[in-house]
Amino acid sequence: MVVAATSWLLAALAVLSLPWAELYEGGEALFFVVDVVVAVVYGLLAWVLLARRAVAVAWWVALAAVGDGIAAFAAGYSRATVQGLPLPGADAVASLTSVAWVPGTAGLIVVVPWLVRDGALSRPARAGVWTGTAACVAITAARVLVPDAEAATGIAAVAGSLPVQMGTIVVLGALATADAARRWLRGTPATRRGLGWLTLGSGLMALSFVPLALPLPLAMALVDPGIVPAVQLAAQAFFPAAILVVVLRQQLWGIDLVVSRTLVWGLLTAGSVVAYLLIVFVATAVLPVGTGAGGVLAAAVLAGLAVPARAWLQRRVDLLVRGPSAAPGAGAERIGLRLGSAAAPAELVHSVLEPVVEALRGEGAEVRLDDGRQLAAVGAVGGPPLTVGLAAAGEHVGELAVWGAPGERLDARTERDLQPLAGVVAAVVRLALLTAELEAARARTLAARAEERRLLRREVHDHLGPVLTGVTLGLQGARNLLAAGDADTAGRLLDGLAGEVERGVQNVRSLARAFLPPLLEERGLASALEDMAARFDSADLAVRAEVDPAAAAALPAPAAVGLYSVAAEAVTNAHRHARAARCVVRLEQAGDGVRLQVTDDGVGIDPDGRPGVGLRAVRERAADLGGVARIGPGPEGGTVVEVTVPAHREAAVLGGAG
Repeated sequence: MVVAATSWLLAALAVLSLPWAELYEGGEALFFVVDVVVAVVYGLLAWVLLARRAVAVAWWVALAAVGDGIAAFAAGYSRATVQGLPLPGADAVASLTSVAWVPGTAGLIVVVPWLVRDGALSRPARAGVWTGTAACVAITAARVLVPDAEAATGIAAVAGSLPVQMGTIVVLGALATADAARRWLRGTPATRRGLGWLTLGSGLMALSFVPLALPLPLAMALVDPGIVPAVQLAAQAFFPAAILVVVLRQQLWGIDLVVSRTLVWGLLTAGSVVAYLLIVFVATAVLPVGTGAGGVLAAAVLAGLAVPARAWLQRRVDLLVRGPSAAPGAGAERIGLRLGSAAAPAELVHSVLEPVVEALRGEGAEVRLDDGRQLAAVGAVGGPPLTVGLAAAGEHVGELAVWGAPGERLDARTERDLQPLAGVVAAVVRLALLTAELEAARARTLAARAEERRLLRREVHDHLGPVLTGVTLGLQGARNLLAAGDADTAGRLLDGLAGEVERGVQNVRSLARAFLPPLLEERGLASALEDMAARFDSADLAVRAEVDPAAAAALPAPAAVGLYSVAAEAVTNAHRHARAARCVVRLEQAGDGVRLQVTDDGVGIDPDGRPGVGLRAVRERAADLGGVARIGPGPEGGTVVEVTVPAHREAAVLGGAG
């Protein structure tokens, strides 16, 4: 900002001095305009570049802005008079007119084209930069030390010769232009962006100094004196725009996206000055001398073209700066194309984030859920994030964060562009979550079905199968006893077989009730738990149910079925494996949820043992219900199986998919 303010102040003072200065004529006036335009436009460009990163290009641009500002101020100050008397130090200041602009302007031609690139410089580029820098220093020193080349002799005369100095600039500028053209023609698609504009701008800058490199008599014979500053004015107005084209299209150095308005302002300013001078020049040549119609005609034309020119420039600069997002609906269109090619739910969010980053010309983006987990991310972390909330169907699903380039802060314009895209992202995020929940529910259903099959196989193989085998063998034994005439022994054997068959029948009924007891559907969870406790209660295992009816009534049907299955699994384990004497089934309120707790005083769980199918099923059911499970030793020994689930949940299967 300091560089821009300094160059603009110098340009303003130069223009304000005109009423007190002798009038410029012809090419001399145009050279003054060139200095003013360079100070204004390059001061703006230096501000844009230095605001993001102090790269070498920015400092050369700043040197040109301040140098030409000093030259313009010196020209105005040295010509200004008060009551016919020159201002103090006018002669000393006048020498700056031909010196101050040299290092910066020459550097723009012979050094800057080498530097406008991403990454380290190649050997030829480093040689070009150092050679160009040395030439700028040498030419500036020669103009300071040998101000009057015509009066000098020998080496001093050669060094102070204007054709030699300008010829050096033209040759080195041609080499820099050739390098830009080579990178444009042979580079990769990413590194070629905008280099055609840089090649054209650099070539125009070098070409504008060709007449000054010719001997004066030849230059006077071939070129009109007014053409040289006019060409330089056009080149100086075009070159900064060419630099910004490369910087923005290749996203060099983390330049802020806010340059859109400043670029439009700079181009309008430079274009207006050039157009005004050209119209005045043509009108003066055509209309009678002294009518003053040239200035009036130029003002009228510019007034009529100002509004449409600004709109035309704004559209194209927006497209340059902001990329595809400058076109209405372009971001949403790119999102739709990517979504159509997504092959799996996991790719949905990535497919929507990539076009969002491209549309906003960002560095990266991510989506985080409300619990802080990262759902998806693309690109890399850059400058401070721009974060917006994601809500779909009245439900807050997370946050979307977008980063610009390192050191870049995204502006309010980018935030406005992001808002409509955030709605699309939110809908896709919700769709992806629901799809993931559906797939998880389907996977759990398949797992539950496989578990039920394993349970049936285990019951048939470990219990029903041995019972039927024993009955078969007992019946054969009873037949043999009857054949041998031992009816009493056969009768006692048949009584034992009848008891064995009854126990098998009870096991089958218990297995059926474990899946879905009829009492659960008819009278609810409380009655079903009490009935289960009564069925398992025996002399070997005392089972007691302590059920809060209000807690049971607060549960939806899926949660009631799930908790009953957990209780049945826990009581069955206590009956078969725990060698317990007592077992308590407790259902109660727990804050906003319901807690089921099954405790026994058996041998407990081996901490080093591998959990069985039943315990894994308990944890999976708890997750399905959106709750948590705890399985471990009780405070007085034995085992505690505890599951806490939320009450009044409409769709219990969605709970574990988060």
